[in-house]
Amino acid sequence: MRKLLSLVAVLALGSSLAACGSDDSKAGGDFGKTGIKVTEEFGKKPTVTHKDGEPDKALVTDVLKEGDGPEVKKGELLTANYLGQIWRDGKVFDNSYDRGAPSSFPIGIGGVIKGWDEALVGKKIGSRVLMSIPADKGYGPAGGNEQAGITKDDTLIFVVDLVGAAGNDSKLDADPVASLPAPFKITGELNAEPKATLPAGTKAPAKPGKPIVVATGKGKPIEKGTQLIGRYVVFDYTGKKQASTWDPQPASETAPAQPGSPTDKLQVGPGPKGEAGALDGLAGIPIGSRVLVELPAAKDAKGKVTSPAAFAILDIFNAFPAPKQQ
Repeated sequence: MRKLLSLVAVLALGSSLAACGSDDSKAGGDFGKTGIKVTEEFGKKPTVTHKDGEPDKALVTDVLKEGDGPEVKKGELLTANYLGQIWRDGKVFDNSYDRGAPSSFPIGIGGVIKGWDEALVGKKIGSRVLMSIPADKGYGPAGGNEQAGITKDDTLIFVVDLVGAAGNDSKLDADPVASLPAPFKITGELNAEPKATLPAGTKAPAKPGKPIVVATGKGKPIEKGTQLIGRYVVFDYTGKKQASTWDPQPASETAPAQPGSPTDKLQVGPGPKGEAGALDGLAGIPIGSRVLVELPAAKDAKGKVTSPAAFAILDIFNAFPAPKQQ
């Protein structure tokens, strides 16, 4: 059975939830209630310094700039730029700014460290949030993170710019098209999983066709070389569902069970080496659209079918530059 993510992750597969906010920034200035000082504005890589001495033993947050977008809800896929730094030695162990693209995380449901879940749910899109996260709400329960240089006792400092958020109940700001070309019939509200029917005996295409717009969004056109935030459901040509971001994910060795949520594993090519991808035809279609994409059968070098033909219905919430290869 075809899983859409297996296609797009390798091939590099509404309203626009663009960052918005007020201009009142507290970047710079004194150390404030967190004991931490941050330079630079929302969207730019910050420089972080902190007072001498030990950090607070509790989770401390400070909204350095409050956005005027919607509040982040529990269970949504949060898209953000961030910088993480260790209080003990000042080491920046990770940041998205150098990659040139935000990252996305399920929020409020145990998909990230506890400090993020507690601090960021309820904050407004467009905000810059500073957090001082003690070990028990960071990597302490996991014994630290040796690869990042984090010990089980380390307090972490994060500066997070909230860029966008979307859930499976988020409604697309889109206008349904009057009719779809045969043989497809797509139904369902724009804040719910769509359903598809097609006549028995419908043949799958031998080659990928042009994407079919089911509902036209009102955002900017999707550009080539971008990473999309969206959700999808995949059907085979009997109309049977094969995979869906609405479906919950079972627990694994490294992660707890998760409810269904949108994904950021959707990429419009070309890839870093110029390779084509399954979603390249989405370039030029407005953000916020619901789109049907046909996926012909995949074959190996000997012509043997390795993955049967399918089609996907995608809801596109946002688009960002693909991360730089590092």
